[in-house]
Amino acid sequence: MKIAISGKGGVGKTTISGTLSRLLGRKGLDVLAIDGDPNPNLAVVLGLTNQEPPPLSSADLLERVEEDGHRRLQLKSSLDELLDKHTLSAPDNVRLLMLGKPEHAGTGCMCGSHAVVREVVHAAVAATSDRVTVLDMEASLEHMKRGTSKYVDALYIVVEPYYRSLEAGRRLAELARELDIKRVSAIANKVRSAEDEQAVREYCNRIDLPIVAVIPFDEHVMQAEREGKTLVDLNGQSTALPRLRALADQIAAN
Repeated sequence: MKIAISGKGGVGKTTISGTLSRLLGRKGLDVLAIDGDPNPNLAVVLGLTNQEPPPLSSADLLERVEEDGHRRLQLKSSLDELLDKHTLSAPDNVRLLMLGKPEHAGTGCMCGSHAVVREVVHAAVAATSDRVTVLDMEASLEHMKRGTSKYVDALYIVVEPYYRSLEAGRRLAELARELDIKRVSAIANKVRSAEDEQAVREYCNRIDLPIVAVIPFDEHVMQAEREGKTLVDLNGQSTALPRLRALADQIAAN
């Protein structure tokens, strides 16, 4: 199962990506968490506060090949070799691969990073494995426009109950359908009231975007960030965690 999690900046997609990865790993699944955001924070959410994966260069990972008169990029090594060399082990049977970080300032666009993410996800899809791959996408349309996420089985678009977030979700859903991603759903996050939930449901129903989970606003998320902990490791009665656990159950069942 390969899933991508997207959404407007600040909606909580990295918290959801990391928490889902940990919860899926606790079920005994082999989880690969990919941080495709140029401003990577997935390591912290996974519990790797003092570690960072070795830096990756697209020139080191990709090569151009010619096939039927067309040139394309592909990974220089197998997916397993790449994961052995460039991932960090996180708690709960999770491995982290960080692909989105710029190598240096002033080096131009992120085209190389997008190409690496695309080829890694493609290789993960092509591999015969029970591995669950969770891709934390950047907070923009760039991954979608470049087709980075086209190889995933499902795309979860995180939205909050306000217009700009919902509109961003609509645009992402439209691009996802153009990429022919089979399952495109919304995760309603930071929902404070029944009115919030109703607003999200009405909007998503209008654009034919199913909602796979409704996550309540939870002060424990901020508490975890202040204390440098993960949501799954925080002592307290999180209201968001049971909903994320239920979503992890759904993913594991597919």
